[in-house]
Amino acid sequence: APERLMGENFLYLLDQVQNNVGLSLVAVDEAHCVSEWGHDFRPEYRQLGRLRERYAEVPMLALTATATERVRDDILTQLRLRDPHIHIASFDRPNLYYEVHPKGRGAYSELLQLLREEPEASVIIYCQSRKSVDDLSEALRRDGIRALSYHAGLTAEQRNEYQSRFIRDDVTVLV
Repeated sequence: APERLMGENFLYLLDQVQNNVGLSLVAVDEAHCVSEWGHDFRPEYRQLGRLRERYAEVPMLALTATATERVRDDILTQLRLRDPHIHIASFDRPNLYYEVHPKGRGAYSELLQLLREEPEASVIIYCQSRKSVDDLSEALRRDGIRALSYHAGLTAEQRNEYQSRFIRDDVTVLV
């Protein structure tokens, strides 16, 4: 997490690694978070460009699956990447299935029915606000669905734990 990485204690640790054995690579995952034009912009990611100054000779890799051309350009600028090789693969993800349903009066009942039809399916539900995420995940849990909230208001530790629980199938729904 950039909040931890850019802290003085962690940077001191990285300096020690660099001085004693050397850093071979700095990798920035979810690099779209760097860009103010990205769908998941996090201001703390903007600080990662400082790593270029601190470790100028260490190669840097930026990874994302969700960057438009504008976002890609901003990533290059913010991370100060020099002469980068840019690899763009297909956005086709055959392992993912999307369903969009209009929200009507019976939307919650319909959602509950869909989730109960395939109780072991891994499902991510998107909402407009943190409050709606928390309200929906609480309602789902009350109705017996293994669901967790997932949003920027959680601590980094909570997000990591909830994502791990989802990946391990401890919970089947992330809202």
